[in-house]
Amino acid sequence: MSNVSGDSLPDAWNQELSRTLLPTSVFLILCIVVGMVGNSLVIAIYGLKLRGAKERYFIPYLALVDLLAVCETAGFNVSYNFRAVNYDNKELCRWSWFFGYLTSVMSIFLLLVIAIQRYLKICKPFAKQMTLKWKRVAMLCAFVGAFVITAPIPVTYGLDPAYSERFNVTGSACRRLTQENRSLSLVHAIICNVIVAGVVWALIILYTLIGRTIYTQMKQWKTQESSGNAIQMDNMPDETNNSSMSKRNKKTMFKITLMFMLISVIFIVSFSPKVVIFILECLNDRFWDSLPPETRLLVRFFDVIFVINNIANPFVYAFLDVKFSQQLRQIFCDLDYSV
Repeated sequence: MSNVSGDSLPDAWNQELSRTLLPTSVFLILCIVVGMVGNSLVIAIYGLKLRGAKERYFIPYLALVDLLAVCETAGFNVSYNFRAVNYDNKELCRWSWFFGYLTSVMSIFLLLVIAIQRYLKICKPFAKQMTLKWKRVAMLCAFVGAFVITAPIPVTYGLDPAYSERFNVTGSACRRLTQENRSLSLVHAIICNVIVAGVVWALIILYTLIGRTIYTQMKQWKTQESSGNAIQMDNMPDETNNSSMSKRNKKTMFKITLMFMLISVIFIVSFSPKVVIFILECLNDRFWDSLPPETRLLVRFFDVIFVINNIANPFVYAFLDVKFSQQLRQIFCDLDYSV
C-alpha cells in the first residue's frame, strides 16, 4: 500500500469494498425492480379488482408494506455498499435504518396477524372471528408495535468507526453503534432478536395446528369420496349438514391458508441468516471489519437476502390464487403491444 497516500487510503478501502460487494448491489437493484412491479400489481388487483374479498383482506396492505420495505431497505443497502466505510450523512444514516426496520417489522407483524386470523378461521370456526373492525384494530396494533420496537433506532444506529488492519485506516460506517450508546444499542439488538424469534415460533405453532386440521379434513374428504358415505367430524362442526359453507368454498379457504403458510415459510427462511448475522454482530463489535473481502461478499449476501421476503409474495399469489392469476392474465391480455 506504499503507493497510496494517507489521504486517499479511506477512499481506496471503500472502493475495494464497493467492487467486492457489487454482486449484492446488482441483486438488490433487481429486487427493487421486481418488488415495485410485483407489489404494485398486487395492490391494483386485490385492492381494486378483488376489493371486498374477505379471505384476501390483508393482502393489499401487506403488499403496500412490502413495496415500501423493498424500496427503502434495498435502496439503502445499495447506497451502503457504495459507501461502506466513508458514510458521512449521520441523519440520513439513522433515519434510513429506522424506516427500513419499521417497514420490515410491520411486514413481519402483519404475517403474524394473518396467521392468527387463519387459525381462528380453520381451527376455531365457531369461536369469535375477526370482523372488519378487529382486522383494522389488528393492523393498527401491528403498526404501533413496529413503531415502538424501532423507535430507538435513531439512537442505536449511526456513524460508527470502522478499522482496516490491511490499510491501517479508520473509516466511518453506517451501522449499529459499537462505541457511542453501546449498552443501549446492544440491549435493543437483543430485544429485536427475541421478538423476531418469538414471531417465528408463533408462526410455526399456528401453522402447524392449521396444517394438521387441514390434513385431517382433506383425509376425511378423500375417505368420504372413496366410500360414498357422509362423514361427520367431531373437530370440524361446520362440516355437518347444517353448515352453510360448501365443500368447494372450504377448499378455497384451505388453499388461501396454504398460500399464507408458504409466504410465512419464505419469511422464516429468508430472515434466518439475518438473525444469525445480527447475533454475531452483537457478540463481536468488529465482526464486519474483521472479514476478508471474499468472505465479506458471501456474508453480505446472506445479510440482505431477507429482501426476498418483500418480493416473493406476488409469485405465490400468481401460482396459488386462481382469481389473482385470472386478473393478471386479463391485464396483460388487454395491453396494447402494437408499436
